[in-house]
Amino acid sequence: MGTKNQEQFSKEFKQDAVNYYYSSGKTGEEVAKELKIGKSTLSSWI
Repeated sequence: MGTKNQEQFSKEFKQDAVNYYYSSGKTGEEVAKELKIGKSTLSSWI
């Protein structure tokens, strides 16, 4: 009831996602979709 289920990501996952974004040449939207995370979530990590 009424509690929002918020996923927690490890620091390692966050760093890997950011590294992947910079090295892939893909857009943030493409990377977020591949990693099954929100675009705004990835943007906040970057």
